[in-house]
Order: sequence, then C-alpha cells, then structure tokens
Amino acid sequence: RIMRKVWIDEFPMIYNMLRGDLKIVGVRPLSQHYFSLYPEDFRQRRIKYTPGLIPPFYVDLPNTLEEIIASEKKYFDAYDKHPILTDVRYFLLAGKNILFKKARSK
Repeated sequence: RIMRKVWIDEFPMIYNMLRGDLKIVGVRPLSQHYFSLYPEDFRQRRIKYTPGLIPPFYVDLPNTLEEIIASEKKYFDAYDKHPILTDVRYFLLAGKNILFKKARSK
C-alpha cells in the first residue's frame, strides 16, 4: 500500500519506458484475464499501438469496462489523426486530473 501511495510501483514501467518498450501516453498493458474481457475486434486494434505509462482513462475517468473501452477508442481515433498533438493533449489533461482531482488507479 505504501509503495502504491508514493508511486514506487511505477519504477518498472518507467524503466520499460526508458528502454523504449513503452511511451509516455498510451493504453496500459493488460493481464491476459482483462485483455480477454475486451471484444475481439478491439483486442486486435489495441495490440497495434505501443503501450504507455499514462493511460487515456486518466483523462475521461471512466468507471465501467465499456467506458474504459470507449475512452481507449477515443484516444486511438485521435492518435490516428494527430499522434504527437494527441499525446501532448492527453499528457496535460491526465496530469491535471492526477494532480488536482487526485485521479489514481485502484
């Protein structure tokens, strides 16, 4: 619990980002169980993108799996049109929600 509170549990993700396996903004890698809950067509789309350290759901703050999928779809659609602009926008909005709305993963 302490490690989560001070974000020490994120160090492996930061290491992976420095190695180039992750980018700063993008969907988070999922366990096989959670990945299997996604619709097949969306699973195929999701694996085409590089995972990220800051997920798009920090911008929309969804509550259900359907809302999470919609949030990720919205991010992918925007990213396909303007990759750099989308990542900068999502980084700033997620940062605002994390810092001021205390948005955290559960």
